[in-house]
Amino acid sequence: MKSFKIWPVFVCCLLSMAFAQQRRIQLKFGHITTDDFMPTQYKIDSAADAVILYNAGSSSYVGNSNGFFSVIYEQYSRMRLMHKNGFDAAIIIIPLYISNDYQTKLVSLEASTFNLENGQVVETKLDKSALFTEVGKDITTYKFTYPNIKEGSIVEFHIKVILPGYSFMPDWDFQKKYPVLYSEYEVNVPYFFNYAIIKQGLQNYYIDTATEVRERYYIHENGKSAAESGNTGAVSTQAIKHIWAMKDVPAFHPQLYMTSSGNYVSAIQFQLSEIRMPEENVEKVAQSWFQISEKLLKDSDFGLELNYNNIWLKDDIKTATANATNDLEKAQGIFAFVRDHYSCNDYSSRFLSAPLKKIAQSKKGNVADLNILLTAMLKQAGLEAYPVILSTRDHGKVLQNYPVMRKFNYVITRVFINDEAYYLDATRPNLGFNHLPADCYNGFARVINDKEPLLISFDADSVKEYQMDIVHMQPDVANKALNVVFNKSFGNFESQDVRNEITATSIDAYTKKLQKQFNEPVQIKDMHADNLKDLDEPLKLQYTAVFSFNPDDDLIYLNPILQDKITDNPFKAESRTFPVEMPNCFNSTYLLDMDVPEGYVVDELPKSARVQLSGKEGSFEYLIVNKNNHIQMRCRLALNKANFDPDEYSTLRDFYAFIVQKESEQIVLKKKVATKP
Repeated sequence: MKSFKIWPVFVCCLLSMAFAQQRRIQLKFGHITTDDFMPTQYKIDSAADAVILYNAGSSSYVGNSNGFFSVIYEQYSRMRLMHKNGFDAAIIIIPLYISNDYQTKLVSLEASTFNLENGQVVETKLDKSALFTEVGKDITTYKFTYPNIKEGSIVEFHIKVILPGYSFMPDWDFQKKYPVLYSEYEVNVPYFFNYAIIKQGLQNYYIDTATEVRERYYIHENGKSAAESGNTGAVSTQAIKHIWAMKDVPAFHPQLYMTSSGNYVSAIQFQLSEIRMPEENVEKVAQSWFQISEKLLKDSDFGLELNYNNIWLKDDIKTATANATNDLEKAQGIFAFVRDHYSCNDYSSRFLSAPLKKIAQSKKGNVADLNILLTAMLKQAGLEAYPVILSTRDHGKVLQNYPVMRKFNYVITRVFINDEAYYLDATRPNLGFNHLPADCYNGFARVINDKEPLLISFDADSVKEYQMDIVHMQPDVANKALNVVFNKSFGNFESQDVRNEITATSIDAYTKKLQKQFNEPVQIKDMHADNLKDLDEPLKLQYTAVFSFNPDDDLIYLNPILQDKITDNPFKAESRTFPVEMPNCFNSTYLLDMDVPEGYVVDELPKSARVQLSGKEGSFEYLIVNKNNHIQMRCRLALNKANFDPDEYSTLRDFYAFIVQKESEQIVLKKKVATKP
């Protein structure tokens, strides 16, 4: 633990960093007047179900009783509940990190609801018994719901939290689910600490200032024994007071094909980079990846056991590799053993929940438990294997230049065989060897090893899913039916999803669900699945769908794309502020071969068409021909990139609009006119 040598006075001069400042808005808890209830709507969003009127936070260093510094965080928030649909905002959740060696403390909490009744402001205070606490392994969550809420209520809370360490500065989100009239964050940092400040989002700052101030900190250093009272001293030094504020911040609405809202909300984040103690060398806190890897591999909650001779794994390794004839087959066998014998109970964790032996005994654990165990088994079998840390798509992107560990929430395994790297995740029951879940393709990841902590990329643009439908349609006029034989081949991600569904229920249950997806009555029979258990290969389905038709109808309208057509444009808005982030590239092909029912001719046939998306970024082709009452068609959609910038949005929207229009077109069959004798 760091301690601070007590001096009567320590002064350090800094260059002034104060800039032109707008006028701050400052409200006080509980000061609600009848005028505050006057607005029936707010200009920022007249239809908003709730509006955050004021949200102010502050973080500042204080001296503690352990000879160094702590951080005090305060937040005061005031909100107006306009309609019942906004009552979800009345549920407040406060998560605090609390572990054996880091005891964050909720010092105070007050919350009230204010209503206008008979022209008077009536306050209903939160009863302390209505504050609920949920204790997890490292996170303790405080939760409450504002009392006596109504449409038009004003609610507010104030909290004060002490963070016992000096190395963590709380982040701040200026943008929320509901519009914010004013949001402010004040941070006061003594000269001894230097932070990297990371801003994100598109909103402009109303206030952005850094001002030099002088602060005095009272620090107590405990005595060496219980009999000694210790020493308390005052430390005076320069500090920087930052104030950031935004006004009229619109609500943040997640958009389709967006990985995580956390990547784009207007926010500010902090990473401690240096500690500058007097008479000491500057300590670089923003460690290199070599330092972090070394630390993680010595951490009992991560990689320490990977350094051991885990001889206790030998029986499981022997079972898993019984049929292996080379290193690749060894790795495949060990991977399948962990995947098939263990269950994952938490898909968001970067640390072990228990020692590996306990994980092996219980046969369950979080994603770090299972994949670090997999790494240990591969190493024990003589293979070169290392853990890899990453952030899943819903958790947010990691920063390439700042090794901020809290940004990571997932662990996979890298095994190196015959100069080739394979990436494994044993947490998913229907995931094949060297396949990863779609959620892992979120940008940068790090291999944690003692040689070179490689930066690797799992980018959605690097993944292409292939899907093919081969469809044969044969009329059965005698039975008033169209018999359609489908042969479907899925991509890796969709193969996993369909396997999960089939194994969770049954092939019959899946067939019934598939039957309901057609827009008209249909009977599905002769369902057969290939590669259902061969998880390294794409899943294939073959089945026959029987449609009814009336051979006495003069006209038959038939959409040749019987399944998986795009009926709705996912990009309807005129413009888009944020990137489009699809989970993968893809190539989807639909082939149709059909005979026109006897007694009919083709009256109308859609026209063939080809269109390109910005050169080679994508393509769509719709080719159809009728020859002697035999129709053949190929419809192919390919996207060669998964991520599109906002300035590419309109082109992508128009591309999909053309697809929707084209795939809605129908074949018209006309009954032959009987020839007079």
